[in-house]
Amino acid sequence: MTKRAIAGVVAVLLLSYVAGLALFMPPDRLTQGARALIGDRMSWQRFAIGWDGIRLSKVRFNPPLFNPDRDIDIVRLYPTLLPLFSGRLGAGYDIGLEFGRLEGEGTWNGHQGRLAWRLHLEELGKLAALWLGPLGAELRGKGLGSGWMNASTDEPRTLESGEGEIQLQGVVAFGAKIEPLNLSTKVKEPNLIEITLAGKGDVAVSGKLTLRVLPTDPRSGPINGEIQIQPVKTNLPGLAGQFLARGQPVRLLLSGTLATPQWRLP
Repeated sequence: MTKRAIAGVVAVLLLSYVAGLALFMPPDRLTQGARALIGDRMSWQRFAIGWDGIRLSKVRFNPPLFNPDRDIDIVRLYPTLLPLFSGRLGAGYDIGLEFGRLEGEGTWNGHQGRLAWRLHLEELGKLAALWLGPLGAELRGKGLGSGWMNASTDEPRTLESGEGEIQLQGVVAFGAKIEPLNLSTKVKEPNLIEITLAGKGDVAVSGKLTLRVLPTDPRSGPINGEIQIQPVKTNLPGLAGQFLARGQPVRLLLSGTLATPQWRLP
C-alpha cells in the first residue's frame, strides 16, 4: 500500500471517529473524557467537537500563561497526520488571544516533545499591559514571529533547546517610533531563554535579557537583563522626549520575575 493510500485510510478513520463522537456521544461524556485526559493543566467553560477539531472556550491554563485573572477566548486542538508515518503522535493548536493569535503543531515521541509556534501579534499594547499595567497602553505595533522548542515531557518538565524570531512593525513606544524592532530567542541551557532585541527609528534600541523558565509556574520565572536606548532624533514627543531630553543614551536594568518585572536606572 502506498503512502498516499495509507494517508487516505488514516484520514477516513479519523473523520469517522470524530463523526462518531459528535453523533453518538453526549457532550457531557466528551467533556468528562477530555478533563480526564488533560487533568488539572487546563480548565474551560465550554467544550465542542467538529470537523476542524476540538474547540474549548473561556480557557484557563494551570499554571497560567498570562494574567491569571483573564480567560483565553478560544483554543482549538486538532490531530495532525504526518507524524504518524514516523511513529510519533501529533496535534495542532490555534489559540485566540486578546492581543493576537498563537498557532502551531506539537509532536511527541516517547518522553520527548517538539513544539513549533507561530505568533500573529495584532496589538502590542494589550500584550505589554499584561506585564506593564497602564504603561502598556504607551506601546503600539504589530508583528509576526515563529520558532520551535524541544522539551522533556517527564517530570520535572525541562525545556532543552529552541529558537525563535519576532519582527515588530509600526512600533511606537512612549512617543518614539521604532521600525522594525527585532527580537530573537534562544535556549542557552536547560530552562534558560536568552532574548536579544534590536531596532532603530527615532531611537536606537539594543539589549539582551535572560528568562529562567519554571515549569511549575512560568510567570514566577526570574528575568534579568539590560536595554540601551540611544536617541537618533531630537525633540522627541511624549514621555520619550522627557526621558531622553539630554540627548544621551540611557541604560535600563531589568530584574524581578516575568509576572512582576522591575525596571531601574543603573
